[in-house]
This record gives sequence, structure tokens and C-alpha cells, in this order.
Amino acid sequence: MNQNTVLAVENLKKYFPLRKGIFSTLFKGEQSCFRAVDNISFSVGEKEILGFVGESGCGKSTMSRTILQLIEPTGGKVFFKDTRVDTLSKKQFKPFRKKMQMIFQDPFGSLNPRRTVSETLRQTIRIHHLAKDRAAEDKLIKKTLEEVGLNPVEEYWNKYPKLLSGGQLQRVSIGRVFVLQPELVIADESVSMLDVSVRIGILDLLLNMKNRYAISFIYITHDLVTARYVCDRIAIMYLGNIVEIGPTEEIINNPKHPYTKALITAVPVPDPTAERPEVPIKGYVPMTPGDTIDGCSFSLRCPQCKQLCRSKKPEMIRVGDGHFVSCFDVGGTTSVN
Repeated sequence: MNQNTVLAVENLKKYFPLRKGIFSTLFKGEQSCFRAVDNISFSVGEKEILGFVGESGCGKSTMSRTILQLIEPTGGKVFFKDTRVDTLSKKQFKPFRKKMQMIFQDPFGSLNPRRTVSETLRQTIRIHHLAKDRAAEDKLIKKTLEEVGLNPVEEYWNKYPKLLSGGQLQRVSIGRVFVLQPELVIADESVSMLDVSVRIGILDLLLNMKNRYAISFIYITHDLVTARYVCDRIAIMYLGNIVEIGPTEEIINNPKHPYTKALITAVPVPDPTAERPEVPIKGYVPMTPGDTIDGCSFSLRCPQCKQLCRSKKPEMIRVGDGHFVSCFDVGGTTSVN
């Protein structure tokens, strides 16, 4: 593993078994599974923000919860620095909780409505034994609230979540994570439920924390605009697979996979006179066991689909410096497994 690699994921899988119907029971059919995450590999370096972009249901959130051991993987390996963490028991993994944290999408649901802002941070501090007494706890809480932009601190200290706006709630959620000074943070749609006017403030806060504490991020979103603003690299996901991954500007300006091109085409342009190209994908997203695909996961919707695409899964090939794509219609130089 590279010395600067914080997280390495190898062939990660998460399959959810589906309930058998009457016919599969009578004819002793095999257990069907929904492949939420299907054999993906990637790594995240120090102080890097890797964005995962794709439609709802493509496996982004399931992947993040699997990495953090919130759900058990079906297969694959997850390494945090030099330690393989997917095989650890809950007790063995506990020390890594402080180092690997998550900012959830819904700040209204992720905070306890019966705890004030200070009590929320105090609970985290006590669980991880970050302060020796109450005075030290108060000092750390005050410092954290100032860092996440909740000033003056006294105004928010005894407030309950119902008295805060969405942006303020998300800042409390971020403070609860950054008080631990983690080395890896997964931000799962961390601005999608916020007003557009406050999103930039939250994104700038994440960037500031990355630079101040040398934190690595996985930034999960369906919004290419915010991904471009904060991410060093972007991975495009479709039906549990990474179909393209590379430097952010390379992905935006020189997309190779048909699905990536369609996502970029769908981004609104703030010019009413601009011509809008047609999104070049049609068909449907396979969501039932009978729609299991042997070949490329995008073959049912791809305008460039060939017979080979329906029968064989394409490998990741290098098409540029750090730019990889999974598509038979793209010429590359190096295969990666």
C-alpha cells in the first residue's frame, strides 16, 4: 500500500438477499440477491477529497456504511492505512471509530432532539475520553463551536435542535465529527437538504477542516456542481459499479463513459438562450432479480451498446493520467483489476 494512502478498498461487495417467491420455493430456485455494491476498488490519499457521484440507488451510501462497518460486507477488503478493518470485531474496531467518521445527510434525524448543542458534543467527548474533567470538556466544546462557525457560542450552547436552522444543525453535526479530529470523513450528501444559499458555507467549512487537520474525505453526492467545487477526484457510480474515475477537471471536461456524459449533459445551464443537448440515455434501470445483467451494468440504457457489452463485463482501463473508465467503446492502454 502507498505510504500516503489513508483508505484502500479492494473488490468490495454488498449483496442483500431477496425474499423467495412461491415459484422459486416450489422449483427450488437459487436465492436471489440485490447487488448494492458490486466488486469496487479505489483508494483515498492524505488530504484528498474523492467524490462519488451517481443516481439515487446506485450504492453510494451502502458503500460508505460498509466501509465504516455499520453494515457487514459480503466480500472484499477494506484497509485503513496498514490495518485491514473489515475483519475486525466490533470491539476491535472501536478505536478506529475515532479515526473514521461520517457526516450524515439529514441533520434533523442525526441529532438527538432531547439534547442541547453542548450536550451533543459533550456526549462524543465523553465516549472517546477526550477531556479529563468538565472544565476541559467545556473548553473543547467552545473551541469546536467556534471552528464550525456557530458564534457567539453562548447563543447556541443551550439550544435544542428544533430551534436551529438546517445549516446550523449541519454545523453541529460537523462539529460532533471534527471534535474527534478524525483522519477520514465520509460526507454523505452533507449539503443536499440545505438551502442553496447556505451550501457554499458548509462546503468551505469542509475544505477548511481538510486543510487545517489534514483530513481525507469521501464526498458522496448526486450533484456534479458541488463535487467539482470540493473534490480532487471523482468516481462515477452506476448500479453498484464504478464506471469512471479520475481527476475532477478531467472527468468534467473530458468524460469517456456514456453515463458520465449523460450526467454532465443533465447539469442545468444558467442561460435561457443556450441550446440544451438531449440526454443520450434511454431504457430503464434494472431493479428486479430477473434483470440481473451478466455484462456491463449500463448496457440496458447505453446508446453505444454492443453485443459484447451484454455478455461480458468491461475491465477498468487507463485513458489518461489517473483517469480510468470501464467501457468497451473506449480505447485505453493499461488494464487494472
